Amino acid sequence: MKKVIVFWSILFVNLEVSICLRVVGISVPPLKQRGESVTFTCDYDLEGGKLYSVKWYRDNEEFYRYMPRLRPPQHAHKLDGVRVDLEKSSARRVHLRELTLKSRGSYRCEVSEEAPSFHSAQAEMFMEVYYFPRESPRIVGHERSYELEEPLDINCTSAKAFPAPDLQWLINEEKVIEKSWLVTYDTIPASQGLLMSTLGLRAPARRHMKIRCIASIGTHRRERSVIIETSSANWRRAPNINIIMLIGCINKILQIMM
Repeated sequence: MKKVIVFWSILFVNLEVSICLRVVGISVPPLKQRGESVTFTCDYDLEGGKLYSVKWYRDNEEFYRYMPRLRPPQHAHKLDGVRVDLEKSSARRVHLRELTLKSRGSYRCEVSEEAPSFHSAQAEMFMEVYYFPRESPRIVGHERSYELEEPLDINCTSAKAFPAPDLQWLINEEKVIEKSWLVTYDTIPASQGLLMSTLGLRAPARRHMKIRCIASIGTHRRERSVIIETSSANWRRAPNINIIMLIGCINKILQIMM
């Protein structure tokens, strides 16, 4: 009977401890630009318990911990792409400086209670780091002349960026959604881990076309527009030549008849 009482006492204590500590929320921005700084926050509720440690991880590798018993209580571990500013970090936040493309990953906050339980709670979020250049995308193939209804042979390539930008075509301000007109290419790797995207356009040529290529990452956009004129002008001149020839023939007939 005593063993049963002891068992239920231990079970009750464990349940009480598990209820005490909880991570209320974690703040990790989903998207940041290369070179920027960022502050992560970890909001937790000990509900009467004592804090043992707060640890931060990127992709399961620890890079920062706060332990109130230690002096100083903060400590940062070296991790590629993670530069901790200890002066701006505390038990509830960690500040990173000069983000690089290697800073992207899953960030986890782990909070632990003091002895005897050492119970812990955690929360995790992913942050993407992007680089979006100032250069507009490049369009090639529009320089040549096209016959009316001839399929275009035009490609748009983004500037070096990360991640690979999304590309879309517009013809006379209408988005191209016809799949048979679009040609997708593999992403092109570039220096410093950057990427380039390419999208082809094979729409039938019209007499006057303003085509626009838009490269985007999130809400950031770069674009370039070109004008394509088909050789329909030659088509329009053809009847004039025929008329001249016809007039010449009529004049000869009239001369013979006279």
